[in-house]
Amino acid sequence: METIVLGFDGSEASTVALDWVAERAAGRPTHVEIVKIGGTLLQDDGRDIGLVEAEHRVRDRAPDAEIESHRLVGKMPDALLDRARGADLVVVGARRGRAIWSTPRWMPLRVASRSRTPVVVVPDDWDPTTGRVVVGLDDDDSSGAAEVFAAREAAHARTPLALVHTWTMPHPQMEGSVALLASPIEARAVQRRILRDAAARAQAAHPDLVIEQILEQSNPASALLRAAHGASLLVLGTHHRGPLTGAVLGSIGHDVLSQCRTPVCVVPGDEPT
Repeated sequence: METIVLGFDGSEASTVALDWVAERAAGRPTHVEIVKIGGTLLQDDGRDIGLVEAEHRVRDRAPDAEIESHRLVGKMPDALLDRARGADLVVVGARRGRAIWSTPRWMPLRVASRSRTPVVVVPDDWDPTTGRVVVGLDDDDSSGAAEVFAAREAAHARTPLALVHTWTMPHPQMEGSVALLASPIEARAVQRRILRDAAARAQAAHPDLVIEQILEQSNPASALLRAAHGASLLVLGTHHRGPLTGAVLGSIGHDVLSQCRTPVCVVPGDEPT
């Protein structure tokens, strides 16, 4: 059974994220925990009405799901991530098309950057779709866990998996007074090999999976946004190096999370520091 922890504050964005969780829970055995973070406990023993309504909203779509809710004392993102230890997925909503670094819109990126659990950021204008699952590949091993996660998601949903890898020509290497220029053909062949190796791994794990390979010499964020158009999920990997850095959570993560209409799942590749 999959365990999902949802950060919920009653906003439009978190309500859309709630609907995404409900859609997911309707298709697989799921334990849903709806978490509302606040500065103080309720003064009485009564239940938070917003959380009660949130539970009902999920149960209407996923009657077989196990659902619970909690109002916790603490601050974001620490309280949410502490609660999510041992969960399979953390889900938060985000307002698309605004400056994601501004308070409180930067919080989804901070949650993703610090979580040891895969984090799905659901844009507030998300619409359900059965489109393909897209995953971005990196030159190193930072996207390995993301590849595995994305392939499993696509296989479960019986939808194609699109592997997206972008590249740019390397800078000339200086040896003495002579610049050694890499051949564009050789450089593209190296990047193509990275893409093919990833496709082979996914196919070996899921023999019936339909896999698309997309190789572009272009800006990574632009390529990912194009590939994610009409997709059901975009999956990215991260090094978790530093509070807001790494393979994804720098400018690429900012551009993708602020512009993408597709839910984005950030999968940690190693332990955060």
